[in-house]
Amino acid sequence: MGNTAVGIYLNLGSGTDRLPRYVNVDIADIPEVDVVYDLDTAPWPWADGSVSCIRAYDIFEHVDKPVLFLQACRRVLHEDGVLDIRVSHWKHRNAYTDPTHRRFCTEETFDYWVPGNHLSARYGAAYGLGGKVKFAKDNYRLEGQEMNFGLRKLP
Repeated sequence: MGNTAVGIYLNLGSGTDRLPRYVNVDIADIPEVDVVYDLDTAPWPWADGSVSCIRAYDIFEHVDKPVLFLQACRRVLHEDGVLDIRVSHWKHRNAYTDPTHRRFCTEETFDYWVPGNHLSARYGAAYGLGGKVKFAKDNYRLEGQEMNFGLRKLP
């Protein structure tokens, strides 16, 4: 899934889940974090096309600005770069009880950014995407109450 051989690897919303060879990014200033950064602030501090892979586990449902988040991911990823994203399913036992969750995701949440489906065709431009934020959904899997998506940056 995509060419991830070169470039920066980001672990967004890393918290205490520090990954070797990744730049571990979180808003919390704790020892496991390499870069303390608010992902709702643009532009992100990485150059256009400099990132090979973004791991965004359990962060998308927490950001205030989901469109900005996906736009920033696409900007920093190089062509064919991979956004490996995991979110809680809307039926997850903590989806509604976690006071920091700002949205609930379904199997189609990321289809707004995937050309060739009804959500992208009908609403993509309405969300300010206008063909600028395009991903291919390379894979999807439901594991328990968590959903994993493999999104690849399209030209």
